[in-house]
Amino acid sequence: MRQPKIAFVGNSALTMMNFRKGLMSALVNAGYDVTMIAPQDGELTPIEGTGIHFIPITVDCKGTNPKNDYNLYRELKNIYRDRHFDFVFHYTIKPVIYGSMAAGVCGIRHISVVTGLGYTFIKRNWLFRVSCMLHKLALRKAEAVWFLNREDCDVFVSLRLVSRGKAHVIPGEGVNTEFFRSTRPMPEQASFIYIGRMLRYKGVELFVRAAEVLRKEYPAARWKLLGPFAPDDPSCIEAQEVENWVHRGLVEYMGVARDIRPYLEQVSCCVLPSYFREGVPRSLMEAASMERVIITTNSVGCREVVRDGVNGIMCNPNDLDSLIAAMRQILEMPVEKIAAMGKAGRELVLATFDERIIVNEYLQVLSSLQRQ
Repeated sequence: MRQPKIAFVGNSALTMMNFRKGLMSALVNAGYDVTMIAPQDGELTPIEGTGIHFIPITVDCKGTNPKNDYNLYRELKNIYRDRHFDFVFHYTIKPVIYGSMAAGVCGIRHISVVTGLGYTFIKRNWLFRVSCMLHKLALRKAEAVWFLNREDCDVFVSLRLVSRGKAHVIPGEGVNTEFFRSTRPMPEQASFIYIGRMLRYKGVELFVRAAEVLRKEYPAARWKLLGPFAPDDPSCIEAQEVENWVHRGLVEYMGVARDIRPYLEQVSCCVLPSYFREGVPRSLMEAASMERVIITTNSVGCREVVRDGVNGIMCNPNDLDSLIAAMRQILEMPVEKIAAMGKAGRELVLATFDERIIVNEYLQVLSSLQRQ
């Protein structure tokens, strides 16, 4: 009997492996022939031995050149016609739009996964209008459109980009809770880490400014940054600016890490002061799974992972005073209380965001479609 052929399409091989390796591997183990389609922007060593096939493509993630976007559509259409996939999952804006169009033309069943609306849906400008038009056109033939939070789903439905019947909310993209399990106790001295790209709208500057204020009162505390620079993003922070922060003794920059667990175990709190339309931030889910307390904003996506006062603290978006107050609460809190909040965070992840929940969702959908 032929194995059903499934493709996963995204805008970064590195991101696909970081976020969806467990899912793709589980489908391989369930008897599916799985192919990952994405730009090769990092080493593919982690794919070895998984049984996952790989096809590289070119995606101009931030560009607005119609020629590049048409080339992506044509490239995916040719791959789909050549490989005869039974089903395709598309992730991130351009694969969702142009991959869905290509799958529709080729008669391939597919689901589009909206992983976050980003800055395109913040301002109602020409880019927003074009994006709405393209999404509405692309999603017509999708079997379903999945969202990582209810608010993004409601935006698409209210704008009539997708019908309510096709829209479905899944609980994030899942965390491997066995991999993200703490092996060290909570540090005695409260300390903080930001994990993510060095982007202004993710609140990196606010994190540093809060550190500048609080380190005068709490000289033993530490503030750390971990993550890559993103020079192609309009909100990028330059490396020189981060170097200046480090030189002034405000923060420590830890660089980029394939495995963030050792860095999480060094701190008591993971902070994401984002005022961006997130999906469900993976760094927060992984930190909570590691029993680390969370500070994040009461904004789209971020609020999904924190229960204020239970496993973390919510602050107001783009509000320095609110962020400082949240950090001060952690700095003044007994370590036993911090540890108890960390344990509550892991319980939340196990109940809501465990990767096994997401894998079961995909398996049920694929099994249902095979019976149709």
